[in-house]
Amino acid sequence: MLPTHNQKRLIIFTLLVFFSASLFLHEQIIGRVAYAVEKGKLEATEQELARVEDISRAFRLVIQKVQPAVVRIETKSTVSARPQTERSQDSEKDFDFDGLPDQYRDLFRDFFGRRFRQMPRPDFQPPPRQGMGSGVIIDADKGYVLTNNHVVSSPEGMDRRIDVFLADGRQLDSVSGKVKVLGHDPLTDLALIQIEADRLHAVTLGDSDQMEVGDWVLAFGSPFGYAQTVTQGIISAKGRSVGVTRYEDFIQTDAAINPGNSGGPLVNLRGEVIGINTAIATSGLVQGYMGIGFAIPSKLIKTYLPQLVEGKRVVRGYLGVGIKGLREFQPGIGKTYGLEEDRGVVVIRILTDRGETPATKAGLKVDDVVLSYDGKRVDDARELQNLVALTPPGATVTLEVWREGKQINIPVTIEEQPEDFFTSGMDSQAVPGEADSREITIDTLGIEVAVVDDERARRYGWENDDEAKGRMIVTKVEPLSEAAVTGIQPGDLILEIQGEKVASLSQLKEALSEEALADGVRVRVNKRNIGPTLFFFKVSPPKE
Repeated sequence: MLPTHNQKRLIIFTLLVFFSASLFLHEQIIGRVAYAVEKGKLEATEQELARVEDISRAFRLVIQKVQPAVVRIETKSTVSARPQTERSQDSEKDFDFDGLPDQYRDLFRDFFGRRFRQMPRPDFQPPPRQGMGSGVIIDADKGYVLTNNHVVSSPEGMDRRIDVFLADGRQLDSVSGKVKVLGHDPLTDLALIQIEADRLHAVTLGDSDQMEVGDWVLAFGSPFGYAQTVTQGIISAKGRSVGVTRYEDFIQTDAAINPGNSGGPLVNLRGEVIGINTAIATSGLVQGYMGIGFAIPSKLIKTYLPQLVEGKRVVRGYLGVGIKGLREFQPGIGKTYGLEEDRGVVVIRILTDRGETPATKAGLKVDDVVLSYDGKRVDDARELQNLVALTPPGATVTLEVWREGKQINIPVTIEEQPEDFFTSGMDSQAVPGEADSREITIDTLGIEVAVVDDERARRYGWENDDEAKGRMIVTKVEPLSEAAVTGIQPGDLILEIQGEKVASLSQLKEALSEEALADGVRVRVNKRNIGPTLFFFKVSPPKE
């Protein structure tokens, strides 16, 4: 039976009501689900923010621990005015009275000498030199403050005043005797000063060896005089050498370091000092932060601290060799020694200006490649230099050396480094060659070479070096040639090629043939005022 008209209307109405109710319920369900999702996101965000807040809280705790131990340092260096009589005497010395005839000498000396002594002269005092930096207290009882040597040092002949400003606002100065320099070491740029005050706060030295690249660090100091400034960053690299001090093993950081930060602490998230801020890298146009700062590692500080406390000269180990890392040359030099890779440190000269050295006593030779030092692998010259310096004099170590295709172990007894080691000459032995007035050209390198005779010795400054006579000398270097780019200059003496002494021009031309240079050739050169230096040339033959 078919539904009536009224029944149809009822069915349609019922369906519409059901559909509307479904839509309403659907919206309610979707709304509840969306709310739940949004609430979950907010709760997750709050949890993440809580974790971030934990990090921020950690920074605050470190700052609260370290900041009271950080000091600001200001220095002023002045030249004391000399007495009037001293300046007058200097003026008299400017006149050569002895060059006058006998009958006038005494008369002129008496007359002009008396006039100079009576002549009023204005006092001239060079303007004072001012400096600023930072420091950190590492012993509250004894008042020890670590800083940089360049912060507290003064030029020779100048009076120095040091002012130390504590975190609580107190000021101490060297004039009153409340600030004094206990010890300093220019070769690492470290200095230890002592302050006389009570209620001091100190921080401890941490272990820089335990820090890894990527670890968070905080840098404290007074950049541009803004005291108690804190910046945050990470350790960007370790073991950096940038050429600002003789012994370097810097921690690199991107924590902002600027002028005035020098001497301030670099700390870990435990509030331990793992470095002393020392230097920054700049473009030369902007003298400030560019994201690259360097700090002396606490490991090095701990090594030298006892000697700084006692005010003694820092004692270092000494081997008596000139060295260069194989990685400092063009790639491929290792193969010329029979090594599979460019690893190790090559002995480029044996220092002989002081007689016997640990190296000569142990039998080390030029072209020995040091692979390890007392069991520690060495990859570059800085590593070996630091290991030797940190070895106590009198200790015997074992060098793993690659010599003439073989690996050998050489025991060496380290001695104390001479005080003027870095300022003295470094002479090495030489062997005379043949006398020859000819010149030859090595086109591949862009040089002309001749044998040293008396005229060439005078021309290039070797006339006082008896061992230069008969050597092969570079007389011309073509601009932008392979030799010029590498650093060869006119006047350089060629001592050895591939470890063999060069005795003649014909031998040199054969050793530097295109075929030999294509494989790679080691050339030992003696540069005036520098000493023997090793070069490596690897030049592909020109394409036809």
